Amino acid sequence: MLRELAEGVFVEDGFEGGNNGLILTRRGALLVDTPMLPPEARQWQLKLMQMGIGDIYGIVNTDYHPEHFWGNAFFMPTRTFGNEQADRPIAKYRDSAMEKLAEEYRAHDPVLAQELAQLKIIPPEISVNDQVTLYMGDRQVQILHLSGHTPASLGVYLPELKILFAGDNVVNNEHPEMYDADTLGWLRTLKKLQAMDIDVIVPGRGEPCGKEALQPLYNYIVEMRRRVVQLFKEGASRRETVEKVGMLDFFPVPEEQLAEVKMRKRHSIERVYTEVRISIRNR
Repeated sequence: MLRELAEGVFVEDGFEGGNNGLILTRRGALLVDTPMLPPEARQWQLKLMQMGIGDIYGIVNTDYHPEHFWGNAFFMPTRTFGNEQADRPIAKYRDSAMEKLAEEYRAHDPVLAQELAQLKIIPPEISVNDQVTLYMGDRQVQILHLSGHTPASLGVYLPELKILFAGDNVVNNEHPEMYDADTLGWLRTLKKLQAMDIDVIVPGRGEPCGKEALQPLYNYIVEMRRRVVQLFKEGASRRETVEKVGMLDFFPVPEEQLAEVKMRKRHSIERVYTEVRISIRNR
């Protein structure tokens, strides 16, 4: 469903993988992420056309996971913004990883799987390593490098409207995905967001919210790190740590999403375990 947050600022939450943003300016439309699946990218393309939007100024890919940049090809030619640390992870999708992901859809939707396997990958071309400010006629748009969910994560901030498109650095009342995380960087980013002048946050997943969503997420990351550190110092293996950390009750989980969230949590704990092991051994 397309929702208008302020005049000319929209979030579309109906696509697989999370929220997509649309910012209208006198210089053209700025997209925040693009849908992962080709049929949904075409739906988004059609919806923009029906809104009378023909000029796409650019796309900000908030990180290098497929749900943020796979749809770029459907909106070319235009500028694409990302972070240079996304280059190597994105490159893998040109090789075996693309076919592996397509294979996940092959059993129940072979046509979609074939389209995914042949999808042209359009990586970001303009690197945002700290901050880029766009002056787009009637709007100022700040693209911010916000390490956390990934080392290459970006946010899009509209200072006049106090709206932040946070990407997956913020999820609202959900278990975050941490398998590529820089968790200490993530904690610093959440503190930075808490100090910013923000009224509305568009999270990577979940309903638009205010800053009230930041502290529970911060507490979750801190608590997971605390539990992993304790288990590591007690000699627990990675597998034992995954089994003992818990955390499932930190956020509500619908029954139909339980298996997916358990897998997400497992990958998150494994990532934190690796961070903790490296940190402790390098002291």
